[in-house]
Amino acid sequence: MIDADTIKRIPRFADLTPQARDMLCRHASVRTYEQGMPIFIEGDPCEFLYVVLEGEVRIAKLLESGREVIMDFIWPGESFGEVALMDGDGFPANATAKQPTRVILLPRDIYLRMLKECPEVARSIIRDLLLRMRALSGRVEVLSEAGVRSRIAHLLLAYARDFGVEGDGGRMLPIRLSRNEIAAMVGARVETVIRIMSQWHKDDILHTVERGFLISDASGLEAIVADED
Repeated sequence: MIDADTIKRIPRFADLTPQARDMLCRHASVRTYEQGMPIFIEGDPCEFLYVVLEGEVRIAKLLESGREVIMDFIWPGESFGEVALMDGDGFPANATAKQPTRVILLPRDIYLRMLKECPEVARSIIRDLLLRMRALSGRVEVLSEAGVRSRIAHLLLAYARDFGVEGDGGRMLPIRLSRNEIAAMVGARVETVIRIMSQWHKDDILHTVERGFLISDASGLEAIVADED
């Protein structure tokens, strides 16, 4: 059981009716995962809807070649596991806590009941899934047609639109991604990513800082995307 104040911190639950919020509070729980701890493994049955309360979750898939592809990162307020929860199949990827993370767990039967009884929940989930599908479609298009420089620029600009904050010197992107993680997300060699981002640093386009990345020249990244499209 969790309290109503915790539920109100999650944007997708902000418009719940008192009845739906009470149901969620009574049946949901919170679980803490240490950094590097698996939340679920590909093929595991899906028993819960997961919503990140604090921390960060990495979604990745291990290919037959042994190479890992990072599919997404999930931040506070975002949910994951819906597709497997809806179709009843196992998880299509692995989820790992990238840092100490607290996650809300809502049992599958309660989730399905809320979809049936609470239209506002269904609308919220449909909206989130559509947004995620559009983002994934755009990413697939970029990966299939663009060069590595454009892929990295597209990735950073997309995150900047969603999470960036304007400040002194440019747009601050408070997301920590290693060069290995970026390489796994854009389908490139880590050495190539290091070389490209080092050049961007010299050109005063992008800088790696303690909190994440500082985009000093967003128009420069946009030009890279446009030039390689």
